Amino acid sequence: MAVVAVAFVAGFGAVAARAVRLQILEGPRYVKHGDAQWRRSVVLPPQRGVIADRSGQTVAASADAHSIAANPGLLARLDPGELSQLARALGLDRAALARKAQRPGKFVWLKRRVSAAESRAVGELDLPAVGVFPEARRYYTSALAAQLVGFVGDDGEGLEGIELAWDDALQGGSVRVPSVVDARGKSVLAEAPAPGAIRTGARVELALDLRLQLAAEQVLSRAVAQARAAGGMLVAMDPRTGEVLALAHAPSFNPNQPRRGAPMRNRAVLDTYEPGSTFKIFTLAGALDAGVLHARDAIDCEEGAWRVGGHVIHDHKKLGWVGPERIVVTSSNIGAAKIGARLGRERLVKTLLAFGFGERSGTEIPGEPRGAVPFPKAEVALATMSFGQGVAATPLQITSAVAAVANGGMLMRPVLVRRVVDPATGATVHEGEPTPVRRAVSRETAALLTRWLVAVIDDPDGTGKRARLDGWSAAGKTGTAQKADPVTHRYSADRRFSSFVGFAPAENPRIALGVFVDEPRGEVYGGEVAAPVFREVAEQALRLLGVPPSRPGAEAVAASDPAPPAEEEPPQPTFEEEADRRVAEGGGVAVPHLAGKAARSALRALEEAELGAEVKGSGRVVSQSPRAGEVVERGTRVRLVLAPPRP
Repeated sequence: MAVVAVAFVAGFGAVAARAVRLQILEGPRYVKHGDAQWRRSVVLPPQRGVIADRSGQTVAASADAHSIAANPGLLARLDPGELSQLARALGLDRAALARKAQRPGKFVWLKRRVSAAESRAVGELDLPAVGVFPEARRYYTSALAAQLVGFVGDDGEGLEGIELAWDDALQGGSVRVPSVVDARGKSVLAEAPAPGAIRTGARVELALDLRLQLAAEQVLSRAVAQARAAGGMLVAMDPRTGEVLALAHAPSFNPNQPRRGAPMRNRAVLDTYEPGSTFKIFTLAGALDAGVLHARDAIDCEEGAWRVGGHVIHDHKKLGWVGPERIVVTSSNIGAAKIGARLGRERLVKTLLAFGFGERSGTEIPGEPRGAVPFPKAEVALATMSFGQGVAATPLQITSAVAAVANGGMLMRPVLVRRVVDPATGATVHEGEPTPVRRAVSRETAALLTRWLVAVIDDPDGTGKRARLDGWSAAGKTGTAQKADPVTHRYSADRRFSSFVGFAPAENPRIALGVFVDEPRGEVYGGEVAAPVFREVAEQALRLLGVPPSRPGAEAVAASDPAPPAEEEPPQPTFEEEADRRVAEGGGVAVPHLAGKAARSALRALEEAELGAEVKGSGRVVSQSPRAGEVVERGTRVRLVLAPPRP
């Protein structure tokens, strides 16, 4: 009995010691290990903020979507029939799915942000290897200003343009909430986040006017195609505030489907060029301000040829003794070079720096260059810099400098974003207020230059006569620069950078425009290629802005953008009726009934119907065009007008 008692005591002691070790000494570690098997933290991402134009019209917004993922090990165990069904449901190649099944790890994306039809098809297969995960999808209501707005990547981060520059504000703040998972690791119970825990991304309102942007892109694209050019850019600014009202590129791309090799770069802000004769404006401005040039001075233009050092400078038109106005009107290189010699090296460089060349303009776009204003040591370098060779500037810098002449000599910082609004509080966290940078020239000099630039357009001998507006006075300057050959490192004989910069109305400028055409073929001069684009866009801009005509006897029609008339919405068609109509129309799609729906629900309904969207306003849908039930082709854009609900 004693032996048995000792054995029992020893056994209970061992059990007690083990219990103490497990429960007390190592208890926290085992609790943590056990919780890790059935507790998870679920990350609830925020809704990315909206990007809108100056009138509140939506440019970019986010809506709910689904992505399909799988466990590669389980995916490899599917039989060939199941794999083929999955491939058909996702519109993928079966071999591509088989390759994904060979990847290491326990997770692989099969297809991100699928359509509603694809998500349903995968769900109906009920495959244990495949999961459907909610994600947000970025929608761009149109391809307008694609290079400026940019786009986002698969993980929702901004990759280009405003999406990249304001990524932190647009992203918002995600939140982690506790969740319980089952044996397969699927979430079966998650706590609701605290009110306000998920911070929706900020609303970014651009200075852009989408009406003017549309007109600019249409006119520019047509001109680039006619000139068989490599590309084109257009910058439209309000010279009083520096707000960028339009920033167009040709060719452009679709931000909803960005493809490798597409022209995504914002060349108007990020690329530099030799501006050519448009720079003569600033050479003359510096000379007038310095007092080395006067309106009645006479300058010998050497009958079209002038030797400087070992080089000969030519004019396209032979001139003798002429005044500064005639030098501007006929765009004389020799006249500009002689005025630059009067101004001198130091003062010429100082003038160009005062107009913002050689420094970043202050936009939010990452990677914006300074341009180049080298010191002209040689006599020929001073001469060529005076008419725009040997310097480099972006189209935005050139347009900003011309806008400084338009507003009386004050250089303004370009404004791309008018304001950024916190959606939770409605407070403005960033205001793109008009910001004067410095005075570039005096008001008197700017006024005299404006008079000469008007003559560039109105004079029968002016190089910019094709920029003359119907109804308004305008001022401007042509430019045709030779581009450097990357092989010979000399100026190319057949590659040009043609431009026209100006503003209107000349007496009270409301719009400053820079038009730039890269490597046109056939007609290469700025007065032939770029000036007509200036005329057409400037006329449409002044109509949109409601500017009355400034020429006697001319009429200007003020443009408006009225809301669509109210209409009685027909009853929402049933699914069967829509299906019948699609068959009857040979593949058409019936527009769904969207009146009263929130923006996100409306976008989701249009996506399910394989239709696009063009959204104006915020709140709930009050009008749509085409109307509900109307049969249209797949991919047709449905215009939605939204308004806040009435109290």
